[in-house]
Amino acid sequence: MVRKDVLPVLYDLVVTIGSEISLKSLLTRTLQRLLYHTSFSAGFVCLDVSACDKSNGQIEVRLDAAVGDFDLIGEIGKPIHLPCALLCQDAVRVDEEAALLSALRCTHTQYKAYLRLPLENCGVIVLLAAEIPETDLPLTTMLQPVLSHLAKAIVLCRSNDAYTRGLVTQRDMLAQVFESSYSSVMITDDRGNIVEVNPAFTRITGYTLAEVYGLNPHCLASGRHDKLFYDEMWRSINDSGHWEGEIWNRRKNGEVFPSWLSINQIRDSSGKLLHYVGTSSDITKRKEAEAQIHQLAFYDSLTQLPNRRLLVERLQQAFSFGARSGQHGAVLFLDLDNFKTLNDTKGHDIGDQLLVEVAQRLNASVRDGDTVARLGGDEFVVVVENLSTTSGEAAAQADLVAEKIRDALSQPYQLSNHMHHTTPSIGVVLFRGHQQTLDDVLKFADTAMYQAKTAGRNTIRFYDPVMQAAIEARAELEEDLRHALELGQFRLHYQIQVDSRGRPLGAEVLLRWQHPERGLISPAQFIPLAEETGLIVPIGLWVLQIACAQLKLWQGRESTRNLSLAVNVSARQFRRQDFVKQVQHKLVESGAKPGCWG
Repeated sequence: MVRKDVLPVLYDLVVTIGSEISLKSLLTRTLQRLLYHTSFSAGFVCLDVSACDKSNGQIEVRLDAAVGDFDLIGEIGKPIHLPCALLCQDAVRVDEEAALLSALRCTHTQYKAYLRLPLENCGVIVLLAAEIPETDLPLTTMLQPVLSHLAKAIVLCRSNDAYTRGLVTQRDMLAQVFESSYSSVMITDDRGNIVEVNPAFTRITGYTLAEVYGLNPHCLASGRHDKLFYDEMWRSINDSGHWEGEIWNRRKNGEVFPSWLSINQIRDSSGKLLHYVGTSSDITKRKEAEAQIHQLAFYDSLTQLPNRRLLVERLQQAFSFGARSGQHGAVLFLDLDNFKTLNDTKGHDIGDQLLVEVAQRLNASVRDGDTVARLGGDEFVVVVENLSTTSGEAAAQADLVAEKIRDALSQPYQLSNHMHHTTPSIGVVLFRGHQQTLDDVLKFADTAMYQAKTAGRNTIRFYDPVMQAAIEARAELEEDLRHALELGQFRLHYQIQVDSRGRPLGAEVLLRWQHPERGLISPAQFIPLAEETGLIVPIGLWVLQIACAQLKLWQGRESTRNLSLAVNVSARQFRRQDFVKQVQHKLVESGAKPGCWG
């Protein structure tokens, strides 16, 4: 290279450096141009060279670029060991350094000369030659402006590469998300015509991109939404750039399905509309699960009638309606007569069949808008609304409904191969607005139903406040009766029995209840209640125990040893399988003579 050629060479190198935006191509092209304009046959570039320790002799570096030597090219990007003197010695032309270059273990070529070009703290360029170049020109000095320019270009290209790698990574990630997303993604142009869909769109709708390309998304419309729905959707999109909500679409096979759709506008930096992106998920299973949860929460699993929870909601709505309209409503509380007997004799399967049939007949007997609910067992409730504003007329209307229900439920039932007859007992209570609480209305209807049962079943009774007071008193008496035995409130009285001459033969045991507040309670009041509740069994056992103890005391006295003792036994207690054993046990326990029992 002669001096007159230097400026064109420098210009060529500067143009080469300035035209590259990627580090790899910048280093490779620069090396190629340097070798082209000099007498060197090969070269390599090492960036980020650490400080050399000349005493060590070797330094580990990474080869960032190489040209002209296939062995060196094969080491690009790898860590290699090079002589410190080769990388760190002052940048001058070196002659007769074959010994130094023979230390290059990374190439088979025997180089005899090199030129080291430093890059202003960025690294180093090393040019290699198999023969000593025939020039005395100070190439390092002449190339210094280019090398300074190259160092700045390296910094810029590195920054650009990092940014580009980030964009590529982001692009690849978004592409992967687009392809692998479980949600359907549909992209349209600014006019709303479909230009791209992902695999999930095809899986959910059945349409491929080729089938919907260029079409408006309205091709998926189910027909369930009116024009107002779509007008409001587009008003939101145009105003805020976004809409989200539940929508019904239609698959390729014609099936209509619910989906949750989100639509967003995509604009460039200047605000120009480019695309619409719609993301949606098939929520069929979620809707089915919600329906199932609602069914389990608010409906009876056997009859599919509303349960107590939904009944309460319907009653609250009826109360509110009555408060606004002034109209009465009615609650009918129904219980099937002798249902337990059917269950005990024919089995619960037959009983369930009867309950299902009763539910169907009840629904057929009331108007649309009235509520039929099952509380459990054989108890049903009917809520009738929109009755007269006059209580007398409302009662007559409710009675007509009750009579219709009674007649329907009294018809024969074909249960499997069994023909069954049953009747209902129906209690009725009127309500209007919030004059009564919901709990009171249900309690009053229940009370009226029990009044119907007491009247002989297959009967309709309206709630009577006087009768309700009697029911509440009975409930209080029952509660006290449950604790009377453990509190020691029972007493035994003994009524003497004599022969025709007036001589004592024995005594009859009489049970009395001495209540601390009520005083002495007649057996006529509490014995039937004890029989009905089953408390007569433990009470009767206590009577036997005390009577046996009293008999033992009498047998220990001369004047009473021959007296017998008679105890009345409840039929419910007498029918127990262990009754005889219980009597025997009490006699043995007391030591009384069995022969003195009357």
